[in-house]
Amino acid sequence: MIAITLLLSLVVPSLAEDTPETLVERWYKALMTADRAEFANLLTDDATIVLEDQEVELNKSEFLASLAEWENAVKNTTVKHRLEGTENGRMTMLVCYAFPENTTYSREIFSFRDGKISASAQGAIGETCEGF
Repeated sequence: MIAITLLLSLVVPSLAEDTPETLVERWYKALMTADRAEFANLLTDDATIVLEDQEVELNKSEFLASLAEWENAVKNTTVKHRLEGTENGRMTMLVCYAFPENTTYSREIFSFRDGKISASAQGAIGETCEGF
């Protein structure tokens, strides 16, 4: 009985890491440092990233390659996020990007499969984060 309890205590925390909430938290943490290795682990091999404002859809490898440019953009930037809701296995976040030169308020929708992020779609909903 003690061995089973010990084994479960080692297994259960690792399962909790794969919840959508945890995946999204890891996403935003990786976003702040353009952590390519973390994004590679977070995304399914066939993941799609849609940047609605730029009318761009990226696959996983294209997204990872784009992080070099993002790494420069994210310097001195503050990113705040909060859950707007969950529905049909998707999670919608409201996000405030406070860049040194401007601010963008966006809605980001994540889809999940097999303990990873399978899709992300983001689009601006405002130029200020008033009340965020």
